[in-house]
Amino acid sequence: MSERQGGGQGGGRADESIGGTAGSGTGQSGIGEADYRNLAETLPQLAWMAEADGAIIWYNRRWYDYTGTTAAEMQGWGWRSVHHPDHIARVTDRYRAAIEAGESWEDTFPLRGADGEYRWFLSQAMPLRGPDGQVQRWYGTNTDISRRRATEQRLRHSEERFRALVDASAAVVWNTNASGELMPPQPRWSAYTGQSESAYQGWGWVDAVHPDDRAHAADTWARSVEQRKPYEVEYRLRRHDGQWRHMEVRGVPVFDEEGTIREWVGTNVDITDRKEAEAEIERARQSAEAANRAKSQFIANMSHELRTPLSAVIGYSEMLAEELEDVGQSELLPDLRKIEANARHLLSLINDVLDISKIEAGRMTASAETFAVEGLISDVADAIGALVEKKRNRFALDLEPDLGTMHQDQTKIRQCLVNLIGNAAKFTEEGAITLTVRRHREAEADWLSFAVSDTGIGMSAEQVGRLFERFSQADESTTRQFGGTGLGLSITRAFCRTMGGDVAVESEPGTGSTFTVRLPATLAPEDAAALEEPSEAEPAGAPEEHDVVLLVDDDPAARELLGRFLEREGFHVRTANDGRAGLTLARALKPRAILLDVEMPRMDGWAVLHAVRSDPDLAAIPVIMTSVVAEQGLGQALGATDYFVKPIDWERMKGLMERYRPEGHEARVLVVDDDTDARDRLRRTLQRDGWAVDEAENGRAALGRIDAERPNLILLDLMMPEMDGFAFLRALRSRPDGDIPVVVLTAKEITDTEKASLEAQADRVIVKGSLSLGEIGRQLRALYARENAPVPQGMQGLIDRLAERD
Repeated sequence: MSERQGGGQGGGRADESIGGTAGSGTGQSGIGEADYRNLAETLPQLAWMAEADGAIIWYNRRWYDYTGTTAAEMQGWGWRSVHHPDHIARVTDRYRAAIEAGESWEDTFPLRGADGEYRWFLSQAMPLRGPDGQVQRWYGTNTDISRRRATEQRLRHSEERFRALVDASAAVVWNTNASGELMPPQPRWSAYTGQSESAYQGWGWVDAVHPDDRAHAADTWARSVEQRKPYEVEYRLRRHDGQWRHMEVRGVPVFDEEGTIREWVGTNVDITDRKEAEAEIERARQSAEAANRAKSQFIANMSHELRTPLSAVIGYSEMLAEELEDVGQSELLPDLRKIEANARHLLSLINDVLDISKIEAGRMTASAETFAVEGLISDVADAIGALVEKKRNRFALDLEPDLGTMHQDQTKIRQCLVNLIGNAAKFTEEGAITLTVRRHREAEADWLSFAVSDTGIGMSAEQVGRLFERFSQADESTTRQFGGTGLGLSITRAFCRTMGGDVAVESEPGTGSTFTVRLPATLAPEDAAALEEPSEAEPAGAPEEHDVVLLVDDDPAARELLGRFLEREGFHVRTANDGRAGLTLARALKPRAILLDVEMPRMDGWAVLHAVRSDPDLAAIPVIMTSVVAEQGLGQALGATDYFVKPIDWERMKGLMERYRPEGHEARVLVVDDDTDARDRLRRTLQRDGWAVDEAENGRAALGRIDAERPNLILLDLMMPEMDGFAFLRALRSRPDGDIPVVVLTAKEITDTEKASLEAQADRVIVKGSLSLGEIGRQLRALYARENAPVPQGMQGLIDRLAERD
């Protein structure tokens, strides 16, 4: 490609080139001119040779076959005729520059074929130098790259279309590597969130997610990467202006031809407007239910406030009755019994209101036990004698011979029957009330029906229609004449449905009514499971702690070994290979525990530990340093020894007090209650039984009294100012000498969480009215058997008396 003429393929110069130059080595290698010629002709490229000044002197046959030219046409500058006119000037200039510099030649350009179409070629040439280092000749090839170039062009066009689509899309488009880590550049993510490349790289993108959503977002992403499944989640993402926007996030894996994940591609679509519309609907629903929730809260609060004075009335009545018996003034006992009976009636009304509150809040639960049906009926018959006789009614039982047993909530069934019989006694005068009990098979299961019939005033169809409404009776005149709150039947129906059954009524005015309770003999497992779930009417408190153990270690073998062990032990394990990634995942996942290596790159274990302990959201998470052996802690768990609901069952209290009375030493009890009257009643009663009594008005004062003199037992109220009972228990159990038995006394309706906290460490938790006296005695025997301790003499006497009374 110079101004000198190039020779043809079969010309003498070509022969000289191949025979002379190449043949200079034939004597040593045994390769002749024909070998080189055949080699040149069999090359798949278009081959050529040029003089030192760049003049092409020879082309191989493929050149002529492709271009459709002849050696004569290629004479002089004939090669220029097959070059594309738009490229010839550039190609000539670059070729001359390479020849003059004596450097290797490489360029791409289009050449016209015999069919008139242009195809792209990669042209390459190397100089052959003589002993003096001067270029003697050039050997070159032109390789067809049209297909590769077309493929590259299609790929470039595809990328351009993809980028245009990304730019036109309202979504945030992102991609990660095969392991799920966000790698730069991510222009759309960076522009939307304002995060720098170093901030979002790897798992750093989690920092732009709302703190409340990080755990779910990160864990779902880790699970998708691990399972090679599409990623679908919703979370709130911080925009560059600081606003939190709701995002619908989708990501899919991209596989190569071997089925290996090459990368992940995903989008974040802003759905804030939709979420706000849904939130508005939710606010409207919540507003509609606000009155109902306020009523339930008011009922719960007022029941606690009412129980406190009633506890005093019942307590003083019982205490005065004992003192009057001691001084021989038994003629005053009937009046005191009336005071106590009316107080307990008020207490039963409060309990009804509490039951309604629980039902509305979805917290009504059933506790199944196995019992004899005839025994239950006998208990009910004994309990309702006074109710039936009050208006000179007769009570009769109609039982089939063999009623067998039930595995149900005995307490709730008893309350239902007492409610129905009491209701019948209220609206019947000088009549008959009959309880009929039958057992039958239905849907391959045993059922029992309890029918309470009366000969009272009866009801019309209209009155029956609103009978089970809360705070409602048949009509206003009925309420004025017979009294009542209208809660009993509503509670009865709720109890029956909780136990898998229902209650129905048949009635005619002037003839009487029949209420029939139908219950399965065995509480169905699905009913019991449903009862344990929180109702939508009342959220179940704080969200449960995320069940993840985070393992941070830069050693893959250590992560694999420890991770497999923890997974086998039932833990859900997530791993990070350095301190910074571990800290980011800890903030996102809020793990149950962190296993942390000390020596790691980027951020060592001590730095991570310091960051965790300095972060209020992470400070409470247990951290185990896997590089050192840590001493085991000696703390005691929070817990109470027993639990009472006010008003106190004094007989049971006396029995349990005997359990903690030391032999041969002064028996000292510490009463912790902010109610002065309650402390006074307890002190006077306990002193009469031979106890030395100390008092404290709150938990903090109680801790001071313990420092002054250690008691044998603590009687603790839960609701107190300054330091309540729960805080006192935590403080007590954290002390080395904090193993003092504690009995909780409260009028508070404790939550399920609080009850579980007490039950977890208590020897027994007995809620008043939940067990018969005989069952209490049996449990106390079991308690002592478990502790391998003899039952004290005074305690054994109490247990025997309880069993006799039951």
